[in-house]
Amino acid sequence: MRRFSTAVWQYTRAPEFGVKVKSFQSSKQALRRLPTKKPQQQPSAQTLQPCTTISTCESYNLPKTVELLHSEGFLQSSILLPGEVAHVEYPYEAGKIADVLVLANGSVVSWGMNESETEDKIVEMLKDAEQRPYKHHESEDVDFVVENMPNEDNSQPMTEAPEATSAEDPAGHKSYMKGETIVLRGPEKKMLLDKVAFSSGLARSTKLAALEESLERYIDSLKLLTDSLASGEHLRVSEREVLTKTGQLLQLRGQLNLYSELIETPDLYWSEPELERLYALISKNLDIGPRIGILNRKLDYASEVVAILKAHMAEKQSVRLEWMIIVLIMIEVGFECIHFWEKYRGKDEVQVEVKVPDAYYPAA
Repeated sequence: MRRFSTAVWQYTRAPEFGVKVKSFQSSKQALRRLPTKKPQQQPSAQTLQPCTTISTCESYNLPKTVELLHSEGFLQSSILLPGEVAHVEYPYEAGKIADVLVLANGSVVSWGMNESETEDKIVEMLKDAEQRPYKHHESEDVDFVVENMPNEDNSQPMTEAPEATSAEDPAGHKSYMKGETIVLRGPEKKMLLDKVAFSSGLARSTKLAALEESLERYIDSLKLLTDSLASGEHLRVSEREVLTKTGQLLQLRGQLNLYSELIETPDLYWSEPELERLYALISKNLDIGPRIGILNRKLDYASEVVAILKAHMAEKQSVRLEWMIIVLIMIEVGFECIHFWEKYRGKDEVQVEVKVPDAYYPAA
């Protein structure tokens, strides 16, 4: 190809040196005769569909979830990944079926249903399987499409499958994201696993949103105390309240860094590079990393405030103990003064002796 490009350049420069136009035209004919790369067929895309994620509790009891689904007539529901995900196909409209994934971390993800439908039809049905439910549900909505490659409709299998070169490269046969839209590709079973990976990333966002809301409420509860510190007023806070604030802070930090997989890739995807790629892709799209960083900085600020409160309570208790010691010393000094006064300055007791005549005593 490089040689031919040079030849074309020579022919195009040739008129300046007296070469006939005819020879230039023959080069164009040669160009047409060269074998060209077969244009790649574009995938046929369906319409946009909603994907809704709702976090309702800290965790779901998956066996109980499947039991509830069976009791409602969804006998095909099952645990897709033990200890991780339960799956059910929900017919939300005539001729339309949504894949609903119930994650053990307390989230429900419906592929094809909007938020109100998911809340009313799925979340309400699974209330008895919730463990430590939230006061307020957190949700995340994205759009998705299913792209059917033309080769998938042919009876002959593909001889060569071009690999996707980037996260948004539509040349391959892997699921990807185009902007904020999820594009699903591949066989049905593969797409279901891709949905699991995307669902885990979406649930990561809603769980993080629940923590963000809890931390905001916690910081708001500290605002009155920080305002009192700033104005130099006396802090009206008890030791019990300080201990409660400390426990709440440790609980929030533990939910982010210890008791969940929010800050790391779940173990499930370590052996599945393709699923790990999708999980990282949706996490990046939802700004999970920066949000975790901001959340940790807010937790650091709350930790400083609680540390100041604990130091204040320790100082307050120390002052109280000092005053108790001073009072005890004063009482001791008072007793010693009384003892000294009684010993050296007290009145001598006057003993009055009364003599009684013998006549008053009867004769024996």
